[in-house]
Amino acid sequence: MADDPPPEPSTAPPVDKVVVLLKATGDAPILKQNKFKITASDRFEKVVQFLTAQLKPQIGADGRVFVYLNSAFTPRYDEKVANLYAWHGVEGKLVVNYALQQAWG
Repeated sequence: MADDPPPEPSTAPPVDKVVVLLKATGDAPILKQNKFKITASDRFEKVVQFLTAQLKPQIGADGRVFVYLNSAFTPRYDEKVANLYAWHGVEGKLVVNYALQQAWG
């Protein structure tokens, strides 16, 4: 079914923290702190909130940030970081690309 959530990952060992690597895309400003750890049980929305707070001086109060995993797609904001890391983690990190304008998909 199209609306069924993906199955819980079973092959990856459980983690308490996930390293998130933020990569600027297009004309997005490069962050001073582009790598941080987040609790694995947090939702992806928390990553987006952190990124938006870091970029607020550049994007203003009404600015929008576009986020992508592995330069490919935007995950659901209510998905757990642990699941995204298990499915799409690269070299021990969850790579999140960000842009100020739509870049992919």
